[in-house]
Amino acid sequence: MSLGAMDIFKLLPGGKRNENANCKKCGCATCMMFAIKLSKGQCDGSLCPYMDDELSQKLAHSRKVQQQTLKLGRLAVGGENVMYRHEKTFINPCVYAITLDSKSPDFEEKLSRILNFEIECVGNKYKIDAVYFKNPVNGAVQALKEKGIEILDDDFLLNMHEVEYTTLDDTILNLANIRYQAVVKRNEEFSKPVYVKLYGDDYCSLCAIASALVCKYANLIIFENLNEALLSSIITLRLNIYTDPQKPLQVESKVYEFNNPDENALVFLTTNFALSYFAVANELSGLKCGSYLVITPSEGMSVLTAWSAQKITAEIASKVVSANSILDKVKNRRIIIPGLLSDLREELQEALPDWKIVVGTTEAYKIPDFVKKLSDV
Repeated sequence: MSLGAMDIFKLLPGGKRNENANCKKCGCATCMMFAIKLSKGQCDGSLCPYMDDELSQKLAHSRKVQQQTLKLGRLAVGGENVMYRHEKTFINPCVYAITLDSKSPDFEEKLSRILNFEIECVGNKYKIDAVYFKNPVNGAVQALKEKGIEILDDDFLLNMHEVEYTTLDDTILNLANIRYQAVVKRNEEFSKPVYVKLYGDDYCSLCAIASALVCKYANLIIFENLNEALLSSIITLRLNIYTDPQKPLQVESKVYEFNNPDENALVFLTTNFALSYFAVANELSGLKCGSYLVITPSEGMSVLTAWSAQKITAEIASKVVSANSILDKVKNRRIIIPGLLSDLREELQEALPDWKIVVGTTEAYKIPDFVKKLSDV
């Protein structure tokens, strides 16, 4: 694993407290400063004339490439340097590829489905990452590239390590061992990114297997068949795995539209915490009426956390509402706020006198029933 500043300092003259401590010959004021720079890769160990062989060897070992990074068009494959996401973060999302063969009788139908597949998640749209194209034809290749779908071939796979899927337990153990050898032991024989091919069309089984492989530790998964439900599920999973655990997952602060809202549309408000957005957006999408969802800039905090930290206030919410002229055409002039923000209702009412502030539900799944009762009033 990477050497920290203290690990390095203990092996420098300053850490050993010998006569050459803090000699400044490296260009740093102290051995500790030099250790910090070494740990960040900002200088070379050869600058210290008193560095012993033990530290030199440890530095050389720590700076070996753990897992190679391969470029597949706009995609990066591999490049991971931790065993567990919470240590730092996973870097390059596992790539999903669909096998496509121009000589297959269902080629045209499968190609069309690949080109048309798209889901929206956290305010972004996602397509299939790549196609493992057998017997490629120019027209199809061009159509795929225009959609931003990369072309995967055997030459690219030669630079990767294939892990054959046998049983789930054995495959995960194999993948985990390769990651351990690459990341912890920095064994160059295991530094290639890894891929797994999955066959069959049992959605439930494939979804469970692929989900496990995304977590531990496939860099690329090649599916034989295309299943839109499967891809939607594992794309959503991937968004949660390949995020920086030190940064909350959040969506853009703006007004989102659902079901072609008109002047009779309902207006809801919540924070920009991605989970809050997902939960509310899912319910609004299922309503028969159109609606707007006002998202406040709350640093990715949940409703109650944002309120406690004063990241959602009457002033903040009113600014977002007032800044979006799209809401001016709404005639009912009602804004539905989360039930957890009931204490904020009076302040919001003062800040937005042209609107009626309505306290909604504490749970997103209750929104449909709440809307039904609201329409009966």
